[in-house]
Amino acid sequence: MKFLPRAKAAAIVATSVLIFAVGFLESGCGRGEDAPSPPDPATNASGPPVIELSTDQLNSVKIGPVGTYAFSVEVTGIGNIDFQNNLYSDSVLSRPVFPPQSGTISQMLVELGDQVQKGQALYSIQTDTTNLLVRSPVSGQIAAVNASPGTLVEAGKDPAPCAVADVSTKWLLASVPESDSPLFQPGQSVKVTVAAFPVFTFEGKVTKIYPEVDINTHRLTVRCEIPDKANVLRAGMLADFAIRVQKPIESVAIPANGVVREGDGTMTAWVTTDRSHFIQRVIKIGLQNDDMDQVLDGLQPGESVVTDGAIFIDNMLQAPPDDD
Repeated sequence: MKFLPRAKAAAIVATSVLIFAVGFLESGCGRGEDAPSPPDPATNASGPPVIELSTDQLNSVKIGPVGTYAFSVEVTGIGNIDFQNNLYSDSVLSRPVFPPQSGTISQMLVELGDQVQKGQALYSIQTDTTNLLVRSPVSGQIAAVNASPGTLVEAGKDPAPCAVADVSTKWLLASVPESDSPLFQPGQSVKVTVAAFPVFTFEGKVTKIYPEVDINTHRLTVRCEIPDKANVLRAGMLADFAIRVQKPIESVAIPANGVVREGDGTMTAWVTTDRSHFIQRVIKIGLQNDDMDQVLDGLQPGESVVTDGAIFIDNMLQAPPDDD
């Protein structure tokens, strides 16, 4: 039998003891621990994040069941407000106001664009015998002015000194992609908002889909009629529109305040079974109407979720609040 030198054998033994001691300490047993400590649930890599809220923290959120909602299927975009067939130049849609007899204009009492009431004086003429006031036969807006003081005018002879148009209905000319053209048909409902009245929604309907497509933009025009009895819409205004192109879809949904967009673009919600512990759930969002989000995947009807304050819980993953 061959023996190692005493110094070399001692070195081997010391190295073995050191390796054993390091392994013993890393296992946690050397500190009196029976097993490794479980990971923090908020950073648990083996499952979805879990947050426990205190009683005070629960006051910052609202909880409710996952339900369903009838989502409108709409095409949205930007269009322009216009008068019907450009009323300022269309004699079919505007009403000419002729004098009852020939004479010379004494005074024009209105200007282009003025709003007038039925019976309001529009102009006066001097005839051979008297000075006459000519009044509006209808309420509306002055769509044309074709005379000035000194102009000779005749009864029933074009052009009339002025014309009045009923502008209680406006047009929305909606520009839509040509790929969406099969979706539109007359009678569909439309909602319109303009910057001048951001909190008010004008409602109307589709009346015509124009046949031509712009060869440069590859878009076509959908015309809608918008009631405007107060005559507040102005030709040329930009308008946001939403045209409902099919019947509403009943689908699983939660309030938008219950959904969080994460930094990587995924959408999440917070689910609870005991109203104390909240588990983060990745979901897939579809349609969005009236502050409700359609949930295509990730939640089932009846589950309890945070319906308001989801961002509050989400922020706790980064910086848990201190209750002390």
